[in-house]
Amino acid sequence: MYPHPLRRSPARPRLRVLFAAPLLACMLLPAWAATKPVASAALQTEAQRLAAQLPGQLGAAIIHLETGRSVYLDADRAFPMASTMKVPVAVHILKLVDEGKLSLQQQVTLGPEDVYPEMGGPMDLHLTAGSAITVRDLLHMMITVSDNNATDILIRLGGGTDAVNARMQALGISGMRVDRYIWELLANYRGNAASQAAPMGPAAYAELSRSERGEELRRTHTNAWNADPRDTSSARAMAALLQQLWQGKLLSAGSTKVLQDIMLDTRTGSARLRGMLPRDTPVAHKTGTVGDVINDVGVITLPNGRGHAVVTVFIQSRASSEERDAAIAQLARAAHDYFLFVP
Repeated sequence: MYPHPLRRSPARPRLRVLFAAPLLACMLLPAWAATKPVASAALQTEAQRLAAQLPGQLGAAIIHLETGRSVYLDADRAFPMASTMKVPVAVHILKLVDEGKLSLQQQVTLGPEDVYPEMGGPMDLHLTAGSAITVRDLLHMMITVSDNNATDILIRLGGGTDAVNARMQALGISGMRVDRYIWELLANYRGNAASQAAPMGPAAYAELSRSERGEELRRTHTNAWNADPRDTSSARAMAALLQQLWQGKLLSAGSTKVLQDIMLDTRTGSARLRGMLPRDTPVAHKTGTVGDVINDVGVITLPNGRGHAVVTVFIQSRASSEERDAAIAQLARAAHDYFLFVP
């Protein structure tokens, strides 16, 4: 979700990753070893060690696009996607563009019920009823700054949540489901039973968002939301979606590049996948944050022509935001270094 009104990501930490001996041993393999396929056992061991340091649940998938080598940690567990659900929404919208049913230059004129206050983002701050915005700009705001209003407008434009969900199934992405608009998802997070069948308008949502809750009630609502099977994905399913996207199997070449470029411009979550990588490492990604849930999913471009690493990490934990961010950053750095030094 857009960081407001939820927590913003902290500044990029200056931390070092301490690698286990097995991973270091593989990094120091002699040159001749690079000519043979190398298993990912050392990376699996290191990823398990890093994940074990965080209390709570962590699911992750790491795939080297060019060789197919992979590592999975509790990768079939369903985690709340939070704003990483905007990746399948973007794929669905661009698929409609490829099919000629939408255009990136198409103007969308906002109605009085289109912008929910208190959901954060530039649309809430700068746009009002009567404003016009293109589909491409909606996509850009949805991904780069996680604008929730832009997301809901795109979902509606794409035929609703059922259409997004059906698209994922048609593309063969199992273990992922998209069920709710963002206003609906966040209202449920706050303990309100609003749904598409019993909708909540912008004014009612704003009142709910401003309402105070005690810590005990907040925890009750959070626990219920964490256990909800809706809008969830496994790390494996999200990795498969990104893998096929980067391989050009989902969209046209033009639409693939549009989404890759937008994800490269993501402004949120600087302490997650990007947090411990060498400066200026290209990372195309999408974050998600709601309560106990902190996620980041994306593709890291490795230096020296070493290819690309898909890394998807879902976390559900009561640890601090800094600890959860660091867990994602450490896994990303381990993947980066392993595939860089063990070609």
